[in-house]
Amino acid sequence: MLLGWRVKSSDVKARLDVADDAAKREQRLAAKLRENLKRRKEQARTRAAGTGKSLPETEADSTADGAALKPLGDSDS
Repeated sequence: MLLGWRVKSSDVKARLDVADDAAKREQRLAAKLRENLKRRKEQARTRAAGTGKSLPETEADSTADGAALKPLGDSDS
């Protein structure tokens, strides 16, 4: 006997949604971490080989507004 204690189905659904969101976030972060590790390993291999070729720029390497970095002497003003 439950002694009048019941859980609303909406509460259960909300908890499941939160758990599902957390699991999805964890999967996304794990995938990003694997991608980053792969990229870093490739960079290390390239440096160790001494080929001197640069790897393509990724979104993470660009500035927040997407503009390329300029030398201090080049100003547009």
